[in-house]
Amino acid sequence: IKEYINKMIKSLNKAIEILELLKKNPSGCSLLQIYTTLGIPKSTAYGLLQTLLSKMYILKDENSLYKLGPALIFLGKVAASQNKLQDIAYPILKNLTSEIKVDSFLMIPTGYKGCVLERFDGEQSIKIIERFGNEFFLHCGATRKAILAHKSKSFIDEYIKNVIQDKRNKITLTAEELEKSLEKIRKEGVAISYGEYAKGTIGVGAPIYDYNDNVIASIGINLLESNELTDKKLEEYKKIIKEKAEEISKSMGSSNNRTKK
Repeated sequence: IKEYINKMIKSLNKAIEILELLKKNPSGCSLLQIYTTLGIPKSTAYGLLQTLLSKMYILKDENSLYKLGPALIFLGKVAASQNKLQDIAYPILKNLTSEIKVDSFLMIPTGYKGCVLERFDGEQSIKIIERFGNEFFLHCGATRKAILAHKSKSFIDEYIKNVIQDKRNKITLTAEELEKSLEKIRKEGVAISYGEYAKGTIGVGAPIYDYNDNVIASIGINLLESNELTDKKLEEYKKIIKEKAEEISKSMGSSNNRTKK
C-alpha cells in the first residue's frame, strides 16, 4: 500500500509540474517539450496529459500543442471567492469573539462535509473541537447545519440518501428527524445544536450567501453550558450570529431575496 501511495504522490507532483510548465508557456507545449523538459518517460507524460484532458484541466489544439484548460478557470473563481470571503469575514469574526468572548468560526462546505476556514478562540475556548481544516458531515453541529438547511432540495435529498440512510455518520438520526430540524433552521434563519461535538457544549450558526444568493458558508459559535447561559442569553446570541452572517452576505453581494430551490 505504501508503495502505491508513493507512486500516486509522484504522479500528482508530475501532473502539477505539467500545469506549471503550461502556465509558463501560454502558447502551448508539445508532448516532446513536456517529457524532455520535465525529465519523465514519454509514456508517463502521455498518460498524465490524457487524464488532465479528460477533466478539461488542459486542452489540445489543432497543432497538437497542450494548453491550460477551462476547468482551471472555475477552480480559480472558487478560490478567489473563498479568499474574498475570508478577507470579509476575518474582522467580523474577530470582533464577534472580542464582543461575546466565545469561540467563533467561519465554515465552508466541501461536498457532504463542512470545513473550518477561519477560527478565533474565546476566553473559554473549547480546544478539543473545530480546529482549522477539520471536516465533519454537514448535519453535525449548528454551524454546518446552517449550511445544509439552505442547500437545494436535490442536494439535501442526495445527502439523506448517501449519508443518513447509508449510515456514514456517528450521530444517529432518521431522515425525517433531519428534515424536521432543517425546516426549523430555515424558518428561524439560525441553527442551534446541543452536545453534538462534546458533552456540555452548545453551537449556534447562521448561513452566508453570495451574490447569487447561494449558500457558500456559515458563521457560528461554540458555547459551554452553564447556569449563566439562560434561554434569554441564547436568544441574544442567535440574533447576533444571524446579524453577523447577514453582514458578511451583504458584503459578498447577496440581495437577501432568497427563494427555495
